[in-house]
Amino acid sequence: PESQTPFLVQAAVQLDPTAKSSTSHQNRNHYHCAHLQLRTLRPSTARDTGQEKTIFTATTPAHHCRPPPNASIGPWVLPLNPNGKPEKCLRFTHLPNASLLNDTQGATEPCLNGWIYNSTRDTIVTEWDLVCSSNKLKEMAQSIFMAGILIGGPVFGELSDRFGRKPILTWSYLILAASGSGAAFSPSLPVYMIFRFLCGCSISGISLSTVILNVEWVPTSMRAISSTTIGYCYTIGQFILSGLAYVIPQWRWLQLTVSVPFFIFSLLSWWVPESIRWLVLSGKFSKALKTLQRVATFNDKKEEGKKLTIEELKFNLQKDINSAKVKHGLSDLLRVSILRRVTLCLALAWFSTGFAYYSLAMGVEEFGVNIYILQIIFGGVDIPAKFITILSISYVGRRITQGFLLLLAGGAILALIFVSSEMPLVKTALAVFGKGCLSGSFSCLFLYTSELYPTVLRQTGMGVSNVWARVGSMIAPLVKITGEVQPFIPNVIFGTMAILGGSAAFFLLETLNRPLPDTIEDIQDWHQQIKKTKPEPEAEKASQTIPLKTVPDHSAWPIPMAFNDLLKQVGGVGRFQLIQVTLAVVPMLLMASHNTLQNFTAAIPTHHCRPPANANLSKDGGLEAWLPLDKQGRPKSCLRFTSPQWVPPFHNGTEANGTGITESCIDGWVYDNSTFPSTIVTEWNLVCSHRAFRQLAQSLYMVGVLLGAMMFGYLADRLGRRKVLILNYLQTAVSGTCAAYAPNYTVYCIFRLLSGMSLASISINCMTLNMEWMPIHTRAYVGTLVGYVYSLGQFILAGVAYAVPHWRHLQLLVSVPFFVAFIYSWFFIESARWYSSSGRLDLTLKALQRVARINGKQEEGAKLSIEVLQTSLQKELTLGKSQASAMELLRCPTLRRLFLCLSMLWFATSFAYYGLVMDLQGFGVSIYLIQVIFGAVDLPAKFICFLVINSLGRRPAQLTSLLLAGICILVNGVIPKDQTIIRTCLAVLGKGCLAASFNCVFLYTGELYPTMIRLTGMGMGSTMARVGSIVSPLVSMTAEFYPSMPLFIFGAVPVAASAVTTLLPETLGQPLPDTVQDLKSRSRRKQGHLQQELQKQMVPLQASTQEKNGL
Repeated sequence: PESQTPFLVQAAVQLDPTAKSSTSHQNRNHYHCAHLQLRTLRPSTARDTGQEKTIFTATTPAHHCRPPPNASIGPWVLPLNPNGKPEKCLRFTHLPNASLLNDTQGATEPCLNGWIYNSTRDTIVTEWDLVCSSNKLKEMAQSIFMAGILIGGPVFGELSDRFGRKPILTWSYLILAASGSGAAFSPSLPVYMIFRFLCGCSISGISLSTVILNVEWVPTSMRAISSTTIGYCYTIGQFILSGLAYVIPQWRWLQLTVSVPFFIFSLLSWWVPESIRWLVLSGKFSKALKTLQRVATFNDKKEEGKKLTIEELKFNLQKDINSAKVKHGLSDLLRVSILRRVTLCLALAWFSTGFAYYSLAMGVEEFGVNIYILQIIFGGVDIPAKFITILSISYVGRRITQGFLLLLAGGAILALIFVSSEMPLVKTALAVFGKGCLSGSFSCLFLYTSELYPTVLRQTGMGVSNVWARVGSMIAPLVKITGEVQPFIPNVIFGTMAILGGSAAFFLLETLNRPLPDTIEDIQDWHQQIKKTKPEPEAEKASQTIPLKTVPDHSAWPIPMAFNDLLKQVGGVGRFQLIQVTLAVVPMLLMASHNTLQNFTAAIPTHHCRPPANANLSKDGGLEAWLPLDKQGRPKSCLRFTSPQWVPPFHNGTEANGTGITESCIDGWVYDNSTFPSTIVTEWNLVCSHRAFRQLAQSLYMVGVLLGAMMFGYLADRLGRRKVLILNYLQTAVSGTCAAYAPNYTVYCIFRLLSGMSLASISINCMTLNMEWMPIHTRAYVGTLVGYVYSLGQFILAGVAYAVPHWRHLQLLVSVPFFVAFIYSWFFIESARWYSSSGRLDLTLKALQRVARINGKQEEGAKLSIEVLQTSLQKELTLGKSQASAMELLRCPTLRRLFLCLSMLWFATSFAYYGLVMDLQGFGVSIYLIQVIFGAVDLPAKFICFLVINSLGRRPAQLTSLLLAGICILVNGVIPKDQTIIRTCLAVLGKGCLAASFNCVFLYTGELYPTMIRLTGMGMGSTMARVGSIVSPLVSMTAEFYPSMPLFIFGAVPVAASAVTTLLPETLGQPLPDTVQDLKSRSRRKQGHLQQELQKQMVPLQASTQEKNGL
């Protein structure tokens, strides 16, 4: 039949992106793998090392004038600048005598005899003296290279649409190989610039042809992955560039090393097949047929390929062929209204991305960090950035991703304006974040642009768009010059343009799950269809959820448990859920305050011994006479001299500072109260020999959290969630308030232990009570909301601690609000799920009817009765009569496996988390600032975690967050201590991953355990987390043996735990289990579903066999 004919092409090669259905082989055939590797991995990696190697081949080392041949190097020859260093571009015209030593008023002249460079690298700057008056020639060389990329875009784009993708790709490889090698042997700067211009032209042709060939050969579902692969090749190229530049310090050899491989790529490109789309639309049917049959043979579909004929191709693609007879050019991009809109919006997006990107990427020398290390950081940030980009463009859409990436990048660049130059850590972090967003923007733009333009104009459109990116990259250096007028002007311009580009992206069409347009008519029809079609609210809501469903369709599975249907009947997510969830999570704002409160209430200010009461400081020579100095020249904190030691020559006959007789601080200490006016450390002198008591207070608090998780989790399963939650609010309010009035250290520790017990239960009960009242599809949102509330609490703690520096006032301020929570918690409604599992149908009915009334579903609630509940919840009532105890977690094999795996996850997450967050003073940064940074990193971390758990599942999110956290901590262990920026960035990234892990494990644990033992299971999980938090301070003490040992331990445990995650089942889209039998049934249903899928995949094979037999 005619309707089946188009799919013969797809069956032959399994590559047609426009096909309306696909097979499971699409994502894993041989042709895709080999073809993608040849087109992208190797050439793109090498190409990208060539594109940014100017950072190393044209770096400017420290230099100064070469003295005349008859002079010696010294201050008599070289004038000094205000910093006391030799001037770079001037020298004295004569040799002044000794009376004119360092005379800066003497006559000077340029460096007539050249320069002396302080560098082990050989660059074009040192070879052709591109410094001082010639320093602009260095920028000119890079601008000419960018001009080549600009010109190569439209030229090769037009040629590719005329002559095909493959020949242009092959010629581009050859030109880049020849011109790059020629640049390595350039005898002069002009010749070098000419060859670099040709390199830029060919790189533009390679970029365009590679992306277009990938898009036109790859199915719709794989285009995002293919595009991201190209982006990752660029990232890998940056790592390779750093390594090659470090190993090869001579610029000519480096230039040659990154150019010669393209000779090999030009030979390999002859194997790459031409685009079928282009061949068909160009009327070359015989070549198109041969190419299809060749690919079919490579994909083990030789028989299907033989069935294809030219007549078949012409018949099925008649519309496209007729449209392609009309020749199209650049004018069509502005003549057609929809193409004009696309072109203008994409031009702004491309321009702003290239404009802002190269302002950051080509300015690595300005950071004052080793350029090799910074190049690795700038490359490393692309890995998470592009991974997040592929998740977003695959599930959220291209338009939203593109818009938000540019908005975030612009926001980061604008934020640099308000950061002082004395805060290099913050400035570097913002720059790295902005660069990551712009890298993701480039990855998204390449895919998005190729999907928006029709095949007949795709390469031309890509070329024009690429031109705007290169215009931006050429203008960026000129904009930086405006910094000489006002330092903030460049960042204002760069940030504003990025925000404008992000805004323009929202005016483009969404291409997610759309087939590629082939003709101008296709994109016009698409646009008209969007304008005319206005989906109903329910249909629109359903369509928005489709991209997030990447797991098997569970609609074919057995009917879910009855309780979820009861929740829908009484309103689903209604007014009651919104009110109760809000009221329950508000107190969690202060949980972060209590958990990390001792960073401020137990901070250790600078201190030293108090001199004896009878000391006369004015007579003895000042305070310094009583205080020995440490190796850094600062007064020691725990020792003082037994008698005053005067300054040299020590008239009292004693020895020099540090060698006199010392004693402990028997008269107490003097504290620097400028930052912390009052802490428990200053009040009870928890320093020197008593410093362990400070950690003991935090450990006792964590012991309380441990005990509370165990005890209150058990009580909540016995007495109900609401009653225990009310008791916890009261206990936290009373014990926290009493701690603020503690008369001594012992009483303070007792009340902190009680606070820990109640706070552990609040977190567990809040999560469980909310989750048991929410339908299946909203549980991930609730879990993420709770996580964000905790993160917001960290910001609140930093602000409150800054405003209220006195520890007693601060303790009181974060405790009193729990009295308010205690009062309104009486209005909470107990979990109907817990009522039913406890066999209390009458209370279950009352709770459901009350919720229905609040949600405006009173009639639906009235229809419920005990008989209805008995029928619907028969299984829960029968099995819920047997009370489950904590021993069930070990007695039952199914629960035992969950318990052991989840215990490892909880322990590892908390162990590493508190190993990082309880040492804020160790970062050497303002404790308030680092608290804000540690809180801020949770925002993107938990948003990403939400996207992953809601689209890919709980298990991948848990595994990835722990694995990344462990890797960051392990890498930190091998980085030198003086690399503070890198170490802090890795610690912040690791902390963000662990915060996401906490967010996920709370939700995951609640979904894995059945209702009858859910709170007990969560309590045991929280117990293991507290064990980890108690053990982590002890592990920190191993630094006395080897400084990096704690980091190795903190990193190894999360990595090991990530492997354990694979043993747990996935809960995405699954109803909450009420009994152990539900868990077993879920496992059996999953196995049965997999068997059904396997049988379905076998059907086409059987049909194919019947065809061969003539049936």
